[in-house]
Amino acid sequence: MPVFRTVRRVAFAAVALPAAFAFAAPQEGFRTSAQKALDFLGQDTARWQKSNNCYGCHVQAVTLEGLSVGMHNQYSVPKPVMDEVLRGIMQTPGGSRTPGGLTHSSFPRTAKTFGASAFARYDALVNGALTDDLLKLSKDLLAFQDTSGAVAGDHQSYPVTTGPMQATFQASQTWRQAYARTADDMWLAPLRQAEKYMNAQARAWSEKPEGIYLQDLNYVTMGLLVAGASPSEPHVARLIKHLESRQQKDGGFGFNGGASDAFATGQTVYALKLAGRTEADTSVRRALGWLIEHQGKDGGWGHGGSGRAEAMWGVMGLVSVDVVSIAVKGLTDGEHVTPMMELSVKATDNSGAEVKTVEVLVDDLSTKKAKGSELGFTWSTKDLKTGKHTVDVVAENGKGQQSRRRFEVYAGDLFLLELGSRFTNEGTQVTLRNIAPEAVKGQVKLEVRSAEKDAKTDVAYTSTQASTHGAMAFVFGGKGKDGKRFTAGRYEAKLSFLGDDGQPKQTETLVFVHDTAEAQRARYAEVEGKLDLSRDGSGAANAQVDLVDDQGRVVQSVSSNAAGNYRFKGLDSGKYKVRVRKDGFKAEEAAVDAKAGAPAAAAPVSLH
Repeated sequence: MPVFRTVRRVAFAAVALPAAFAFAAPQEGFRTSAQKALDFLGQDTARWQKSNNCYGCHVQAVTLEGLSVGMHNQYSVPKPVMDEVLRGIMQTPGGSRTPGGLTHSSFPRTAKTFGASAFARYDALVNGALTDDLLKLSKDLLAFQDTSGAVAGDHQSYPVTTGPMQATFQASQTWRQAYARTADDMWLAPLRQAEKYMNAQARAWSEKPEGIYLQDLNYVTMGLLVAGASPSEPHVARLIKHLESRQQKDGGFGFNGGASDAFATGQTVYALKLAGRTEADTSVRRALGWLIEHQGKDGGWGHGGSGRAEAMWGVMGLVSVDVVSIAVKGLTDGEHVTPMMELSVKATDNSGAEVKTVEVLVDDLSTKKAKGSELGFTWSTKDLKTGKHTVDVVAENGKGQQSRRRFEVYAGDLFLLELGSRFTNEGTQVTLRNIAPEAVKGQVKLEVRSAEKDAKTDVAYTSTQASTHGAMAFVFGGKGKDGKRFTAGRYEAKLSFLGDDGQPKQTETLVFVHDTAEAQRARYAEVEGKLDLSRDGSGAANAQVDLVDDQGRVVQSVSSNAAGNYRFKGLDSGKYKVRVRKDGFKAEEAAVDAKAGAPAAAAPVSLH
């Protein structure tokens, strides 16, 4: 357990659980059926692979996604089964480590988007064995994105491949994990472009969803959530409601109003689970019941061709049921907290064991723990610092198995998130995610000044845009006030959210290099690392990380991302110290020697 160096100032008072809180009964049948389906998926893919000896994007890739989700949710995936699926992706013709990487003679884009999305899930949920391949494919996908933000595929055959919304979701999932793994803000720029495209579609479809293909509704919902949107944002909330309204009388879902099938049902369940629905919600519980009722004796639903995709999504729906289901009332992912919040938690074990404890952690610190399966309290948030915070709800059963739900919430005047930059032919894109409510009529202002040594620190460039909820982007390039083109080099971007009175309510800074990626690596150094929590090795999110030079000056400051990773870019070669601060943990420091033209210098830190 961490050593508490500061006093946790979040107050809790016990309250009764609301009577209207409907909880699901233990669903042992769900997990039994899910394990059966997972076994079928792995074995059927191995048989296909042996017969065909090639990489089939809708075979190995979709199977890898299903197996990865299953492993994460504590199902049994034998190592030989996973190894065989990986062998098919990595070594058979068209596999990742053959010339070209994940190629298909007729549909190279489809092969890469399917494979990249699968690698992203594996990297996030299993381990980092495929990280190099993930990052390579992440770069390949950049070439598939058009100016609207959409990612264009090269194959359309319903229901397996459905068009740009599917490919855009797959690319978004890939870039999100590339950022989670590297903390490199270059991945946020294409993610914001994709969000802009998906957001425009979502607004149109959420206002008039009639006739919209169910998979498009699923993919745009999942894509926006992956990009950073929260279920509480109005247009996302409307999409979720529309998805639930498509449920048929038998509990399943079907495409274009047709009969219920495992593909549509499993995929919609998975989308709803990503949106925060649980087995306590009637729509999810009924859909899972449909999947079990219609499952074949061998564990699958369909065979051959799209039947494998059907089995994959049926599996994804079922294996979304973890060992313990955790239902939370009074807290929504992505919301701004109120001063006093009434929270209630109910944990239901799905493996036949009893729930031993339920614990709530705020910013990785234990704040409330109770024996049994229920927990209710009043959360006073008045002392939370302005910024992003994590709330983890962890349930443990009598077998020692744990399940976890994470919520990300915001306190104070926090509107601008995830600043990113990427050099392009038109200039350097400076991107962000704006979470200010649509009713707030503010502005976002960009100021750019040189960050080179001995350079003038006057503002060289200014641009202001009306506040737009969701993805926003500026382009720095062209000419300065003196009529000369901006030279290649290091700059600092200052982004400010201005209120109705024109005064800044939030200001964030970002150092970027206005030059090609190759030139950046040759001229400047980088420092990267992961902040691990000593108690369990998980990443420490939202910690302040300062880079200090040999004279004790803070050169740059960043926050660790959701996976606990951080990165400093645009550095002069030299020796530095990485200093980490996180409330409730001991301050840590690590020395690092950064060199231009070399891989990023690594400085991992363990927090106690």
